[in-house]
Amino acid sequence: MCLATPVTVCAEPVVPDAARAGVASAVQRYANAIACSGVKVMPADVMMLSAGYEGAFAARYAVLWVGDMRCFGGSGTEQTQLAIATFNTGQYVVQPELSSPVVAFESPVRVVTRIISHNARNLVLEGREYGPEDPQSTPSVPVRFILRLDGTGNWKLVDKVFLHRAAE
Repeated sequence: MCLATPVTVCAEPVVPDAARAGVASAVQRYANAIACSGVKVMPADVMMLSAGYEGAFAARYAVLWVGDMRCFGGSGTEQTQLAIATFNTGQYVVQPELSSPVVAFESPVRVVTRIISHNARNLVLEGREYGPEDPQSTPSVPVRFILRLDGTGNWKLVDKVFLHRAAE
């Protein structure tokens, strides 16, 4: 639902608990099938990109998950991936053709640490980039960035800002 004001204000759709659990289960199965086993997805990780309604289309959900796609092991091999899920034929399913690694997920960070906001076409996320002296396991430069869904289904980086580091 959006308010018609000089600045568009939209409320995030509420995701029912049963949908959260169903989507999380589907994404966890998908992630563990395409990456090394051990990926955990929690219901709290589920974001609703668009609400569905009877007679039209099913709701679309997005989940960010972290895994090692090539099973290399060691520091620096895990990274954030994106899965898009929906409800189809009585169950929640991941749509691989809309999910990474099939589509681009141009995150400038290896691991997303915080979801700031989201809607059907934009994800505002935070994470850490590597500084010049950082070891492979510990990026230290905090950034906030926006990924936007393009016309071909890829999530493209459209903006990035560096955040101030807390005093150490």
